Amino acid sequence: MSSRAKGLAMVVTGATLWGLSGTAAQILFQEKHVTAEWLVAVRMVLAGFVLVVLSAFKGLEPLAIWKDRKSRWQLIVFGLVGMLGVQYTYFSSIATGNAATATLLQYLAPVYIVLYSLL
Repeated sequence: MSSRAKGLAMVVTGATLWGLSGTAAQILFQEKHVTAEWLVAVRMVLAGFVLVVLSAFKGLEPLAIWKDRKSRWQLIVFGLVGMLGVQYTYFSSIATGNAATATLLQYLAPVYIVLYSLL
């Protein structure tokens, strides 16, 4: 498979899985009574495990980032504020509303920031 075809397949797969994640979360919240906290924790732990395993299979040293003090703190801040913050607010908004509204609000955030900066 050419690198272009592989890249296109990855984009289509990623977009499809992202699109399904909100709907799947809404079903889990409404029918299985799963909490947003539980879903975010499970999702992030599984994603971290998969990334470590895949990087090990590719011959990379998956835990090398923890050796450098500056990189370690950057990873912790990014994980807590960037990943955990975004995931938790997204899934909490799905739990209290629905997937369509949560997605709309997520993509309106840059517009709100521009409007706020004009005040």
